[in-house]
Amino acid sequence: MVPDFLLPEWVPNAHPLIVHFPIALIFVAAAADALALWLGERWATGREVATGLYAATGLSAIVSYYSGTWAVGTVTIATPEAAQTLSTHASWAWYTMITTAGYAAVRAVGLFVPAVRSRRLLHVLFFVVGVGMLFPLSKTGENGGEMVYRRGVGVTQTQELPDDPSTAGPDSTRQDTAQAPR
Repeated sequence: MVPDFLLPEWVPNAHPLIVHFPIALIFVAAAADALALWLGERWATGREVATGLYAATGLSAIVSYYSGTWAVGTVTIATPEAAQTLSTHASWAWYTMITTAGYAAVRAVGLFVPAVRSRRLLHVLFFVVGVGMLFPLSKTGENGGEMVYRRGVGVTQTQELPDDPSTAGPDSTRQDTAQAPR
């Protein structure tokens, strides 16, 4: 768990700060893997770089998953719909963590097996499976976004909108209705 004094005052827990690492890393890993396939022997360490990025993705997915399990105790789950969305999000997060970390382990072992390293077809297969890791990640993110943006989990209202839009100040969300000079 991350101590409260290390977190900004506006964030309820560390999960929203941590969760974006595996999301970014998996895209970078897939891009590096595609580049390694395209360049082949011209990028001698391409597979190793992609595998290292997938390993970082797997490790960050583990940290992200557990930060989410700790985060549950810091937010209010006010409705049955929010609880159901949280349950679905947690299930997809578990699946994402297991598949991503497992895939990274298989990739890492494959680096030390000459028969695996020498076959381009296996590299293509690894690439396709790696891109397939985006599906459970997208389902996890979809449900996480729904929890925050639709169900309001982990969000507090920070300002009140005025009842009378004509009294709204310059920071209001209403459209500017001023006309340009003619």
